Amino acid sequence: MIRKPLLLVSLILALSFSAFARQSNTFKNLAGTPAEMDSMRLPDARNLGTSSKAAMLPIRFKNGKATLEFPVETTEYLRFSLLAPNSGDWKIIASSEANKNINLRDNTELVDKEFGEIGLDGVKFPAEVFSLGSIQNGTWNIEISAPKGSSLRENTTVGYLVVSSRSPYQIYTYVDTHQTLVGRNIGINVSVFDNSAENASPLSAELPESIRTISGEMTLPNGSIQKLTFDNNGSGNFVPRTVGQYAIQIIVEGITPKGESFVRTSEQIVQVLGDRVSFGKSSYTDLIDDTRMQINLPTNGLQSGRKVIVHGEIWARNDDGETPIAWLGGISVAEGKGFRTNLPVTLDGRWLANADTKGGFELRNVRIQDADYFVTLAETKKIDLTITSIPENAKNFSGVITDEMRMGKRPNLPTTSDAVGGKLMLVHGYCAGGNSFTTSNFSNYIIFNDPNQNRTHDQFANLIKNFGASYPSFGIVAHSQGGAASLHLYTYYWSGLDNATGGSRLIQSVGTPYQGTALAGNLAALGSVFGAGCGANNNLSESGATSWLAGIPSWARAKVNYYTTSFKDVWYRYDYCNIATDLFLNDPDDGVIEQGRGQLSGALNRGHKTGWCHTTSMRDPGQTTDSSRNAEMNSLAAR
Repeated sequence: MIRKPLLLVSLILALSFSAFARQSNTFKNLAGTPAEMDSMRLPDARNLGTSSKAAMLPIRFKNGKATLEFPVETTEYLRFSLLAPNSGDWKIIASSEANKNINLRDNTELVDKEFGEIGLDGVKFPAEVFSLGSIQNGTWNIEISAPKGSSLRENTTVGYLVVSSRSPYQIYTYVDTHQTLVGRNIGINVSVFDNSAENASPLSAELPESIRTISGEMTLPNGSIQKLTFDNNGSGNFVPRTVGQYAIQIIVEGITPKGESFVRTSEQIVQVLGDRVSFGKSSYTDLIDDTRMQINLPTNGLQSGRKVIVHGEIWARNDDGETPIAWLGGISVAEGKGFRTNLPVTLDGRWLANADTKGGFELRNVRIQDADYFVTLAETKKIDLTITSIPENAKNFSGVITDEMRMGKRPNLPTTSDAVGGKLMLVHGYCAGGNSFTTSNFSNYIIFNDPNQNRTHDQFANLIKNFGASYPSFGIVAHSQGGAASLHLYTYYWSGLDNATGGSRLIQSVGTPYQGTALAGNLAALGSVFGAGCGANNNLSESGATSWLAGIPSWARAKVNYYTTSFKDVWYRYDYCNIATDLFLNDPDDGVIEQGRGQLSGALNRGHKTGWCHTTSMRDPGQTTDSSRNAEMNSLAAR
């Protein structure tokens, strides 16, 4: 529909301003250049998968015994790990063709036994790890027996036996859609790849026809178990019927190019939402002021008051034909009645003036994502956009792209107390018991404290924002998930971070899984067995983290200075940060995240340092206790 020029300007501005004011005091209005468009689009779902080098086999008792049989193709650093509560009195006997009746707890000649923990920051489950030497490969049989009178649930998973070795053959599992919604078909794909291949990646080094058998189970939000079936190509699917978190385990028995048999498992989380959202056919703009306008994006099925992340691209015509203008987006709250709503998205008119447009406006590659889980609720290739005129002041654009064009107009954010001066905020990680940084290494600091909690990045970011509102400004030094939450805060919300001065570094992080960690899926499975912990966090999974990163622009990433660490590797021993998590992670790692998964493209990598682990309970000292790094972060921090 072609809208006539606005006649009642003052009334329109008043109405628009009331809607704008509710959002502008909280949310940033994100935008960027056409050169950034590709990086702001969601990645192909095939790249959101999880790789696994281990097998996490369910332990299920029948008549007081549990028997597991599986192939092992290489025995280099062969290790078995028992993950089960109250398992100290279980008897564990391992046998193969060449090695009979090895008592894993008592045989000190062939078995080295160690105790460890598997977890993320504050969530840790006990693990008993058995390392075997002078052992041949082949089929292994593990028999686990419990004392008579033990109260064990029969035919139910009561723990896991993890099998791991230094083999290059891994499995890769991915969900084929970003729209994991109730009633929608969700495909799961599994393949085998050679991690030792040159420039190896799960897709480039795939080994076809290497899967012999494949099976799967899915724990539904209500705790019940559903079987998954797969075809010979490693493809399966399911249709979720309820909202919640689905924990999936897939067991693959395969064969290497040398004809050796192996077993691997994959554990991952799928967050399912219930929204059924679609877009209207066309969108239009209202003036906000003499520089900005509001795009009203019509939606069906999105309830009024629902907070989401919106992303899209503006295209138009100019003398050269079709041309990209800018990408734009950010957090928006649906406005209207019932489920017929508009999503307001602010557009700075200077982007249009910069492109010298001639009309023919369109929104392209539009998507709506949940603000907590980054699940795509709706997406479309194109929506018509009616723009009747460019705001007057925008026509005088100088050609210099400003922070205001990228983030929106900065509001006045009053503090909630009389605190004087900016602070350096120390932020802990996921489910941590509290601050882990050595405070004597810092000055003029405050401590954010939300102990033993499982928060999404958005929930975490808002807690940081609200805590920091007591101060006129703050910079951040963060550990683990705290780094991702801080970047989320700076990207989507106005806060005291935007007022920080006096130092060259706004956000600094240590050990942050910007690209997720494979342990997120393992913890989902273990939580149902141990019945403890904070619960699984989809934002920390490899797929959840990648979906989140797609919305983080280059100008926000550039404000992050990050560090990674790993164990000290010496020639005379087998090295690791955490013996239990080492069974799942690819070296080098800090006991929670792999070095590669700690990278943030577009940010400032301040280096990788060995001899430091994720937390203080690991083999090397905790990375937050490194006094030299802490002193560097303190001296260079903005406040």
